[in-house]
Amino acid sequence: MKVKAVFINKPGEVETRWVDYPHKKENEVLIKVDAAGICGSDIGAFRGTNPLVTYPRIIGHEVTGIVLQEGTGMPDNIKKGDRVIVDPYIYCGHCYPCSVGRTNCCENLNVIGVHVDGAMQEVVTHPAHLIHKIPDNVPSEMAPLAEPLTIALHALHRAHVKAGDYGALSGAGG
Repeated sequence: MKVKAVFINKPGEVETRWVDYPHKKENEVLIKVDAAGICGSDIGAFRGTNPLVTYPRIIGHEVTGIVLQEGTGMPDNIKKGDRVIVDPYIYCGHCYPCSVGRTNCCENLNVIGVHVDGAMQEVVTHPAHLIHKIPDNVPSEMAPLAEPLTIALHALHRAHVKAGDYGALSGAGG
């Protein structure tokens, strides 16, 4: 069986093509993708300006979907049929940054759609512990915005911004 996927073959060249249906490992979930965002890093991959991307690459890391098959390590509040969003930052859990809770600085970090194939495909596998249930009141097409929102929240947290502080935002992203 095959599924459609969005590839960037090389800078400036995008195509949709058929790929093999993904085979789930025990510690992964199988997800039917229902929404995905296009990020500045996807634009960088298309333009050839993101030095971390290798080609050809299935893009997409701002992704939601429905759990088709469960996996070991899946959060207790999630079951088959639930809508989920993926955490696209696959960390090792063993290096020093991971051991002190800085998984975003993992020495072996793999970002889907950048270092490894992403989720702009009809069905995808993902580490079971890196999915989060989407609340019923959040539409699937809006849920992928959670990933860029967390980037902004992380920046605010690191800047120690408090209510009433003044600041400036510069740039348009990507």
